[in-house]
Amino acid sequence: MIMSISLSVLLVGGGATGWILYQNGKIPFLSQQSIKASAIKVNQQKVDKLESNDQQAKDFIAEHHDVLNDLTGWSAIEHPDWPAVQEEAGAIKNTIGTIEVKDSVLKKDFQHMEKLAGQLEQTKDQALLKELHRYFHDLDVVINEDDGSNTYFNVTSYGKSVVKTSK
Repeated sequence: MIMSISLSVLLVGGGATGWILYQNGKIPFLSQQSIKASAIKVNQQKVDKLESNDQQAKDFIAEHHDVLNDLTGWSAIEHPDWPAVQEEAGAIKNTIGTIEVKDSVLKKDFQHMEKLAGQLEQTKDQALLKELHRYFHDLDVVINEDDGSNTYFNVTSYGKSVVKTSK
């Protein structure tokens, strides 16, 4: 009974294709150039130095990573809901500049994310969407200790400054 309910939810929700692709390791978004998150070692002292004022940045990263997961996960990256993507890009662009970030390296990443969001707000570009999501993903893994579905892309300057990888 539980199995049939789960299968029904997958089929009704349109997730069957995503599930099959996931099981076969064929989801390009998750399988290209990633490192197992369990294989990274974070310099926790540096992450802990993020001042309490940076809690707003931490919350911003977690919140928008969740939204971008919904917009890109389970192969949604292949056929994005562009109006929703562009609305989210606008929300990111309009908010990110209001967040005070003390760490200069993290600030550089935020500036790049703001640029990506601005571009994505104006164009339907899967590569931009993927890059923006990966920035939020990696920062969430490093700063908020999100498990990242055991995936880490090593794309952010901040991540590179606090992470050692062992592939």
